[in-house]
Amino acid sequence: MGKINLLARVSALLLLSLHGVTATPAGVPVPGLLVPVGEHRLHLNCRGTGVPAVILDAGLGGSSLEWSQIQPTLAERFMTCAYDRAGYGWSEGGPLPRTSERIVFELNTLLRNAAIPSPFVLVGHSFGGLNVRLYASYYPEQVAGLVLVDAAHEDQFDELAMSSDLGSMPVGGNFFLTSLPGVPQNMPPAVRSLAQEMNAEYKTHRALRGELSGFRVSAAQVKNAVVSDAIPTAVLTRGLRMWPDTDTGNQMELAWRELQADLVQNGRDTKHIIANNSGHYIHLDEPALVVNAVAWVARERLDR
Repeated sequence: MGKINLLARVSALLLLSLHGVTATPAGVPVPGLLVPVGEHRLHLNCRGTGVPAVILDAGLGGSSLEWSQIQPTLAERFMTCAYDRAGYGWSEGGPLPRTSERIVFELNTLLRNAAIPSPFVLVGHSFGGLNVRLYASYYPEQVAGLVLVDAAHEDQFDELAMSSDLGSMPVGGNFFLTSLPGVPQNMPPAVRSLAQEMNAEYKTHRALRGELSGFRVSAAQVKNAVVSDAIPTAVLTRGLRMWPDTDTGNQMELAWRELQADLVQNGRDTKHIIANNSGHYIHLDEPALVVNAVAWVARERLDR
């Protein structure tokens, strides 16, 4: 390991040590707990106190490290738990298929086994948005509210494919705004170095392939689900474009915004926030917007 890489790793581990490292399995510090959910264990890192508890679910290819910009702030007011889906971050690989339904069942088991008190504000980025909406359908009594961060939509395959004239283009890359096994450039440098190291592991690639191959099934599961329109929901939509400034790119941008608007129209207690200075990773570009959205959802719940 070169001197620069060694310094980056030491910096990452130091940062994590300031955030409550409690165990060091396999020589890699784990901030939080590894909780059994059947035959595998999921990583859960909770900080702070206060209700409702806030649960953070990343997008495809993402880990709990992506929430490092907002978790400390949220933890000043709420118990805030970032977790890694099976195969990502510190979590162990899980059984296939990796669909939203399986992910929701595993998350429910994780929170129950870790004795995290409900109700929860569920925060889902990108693919995580499908997961938290399905969770709200299956366990409405546990959900205080939803925060959807440039979230995936169950109809995006059809809508974006029609807009692009690419029809059968495979899911992945920027076409469907998913995260490949890399890390966002705007993550804090020390955490980003550790995330890159984790994403090089086989279990991460297996998890990503499993979620990508099951994405259409996950979308269908959410499409067939019924989420109470009384659940307070904040929808955050990126303001910066992701596709080229071409006719096709313009059509895809329009389709994405229409899909985001549809997420808002699904409920009667909703708030739409345009993150004008953000790309797909709003929680990294404008973390305060996500923090404020969580606070709004929690206040809506508590005011009832």
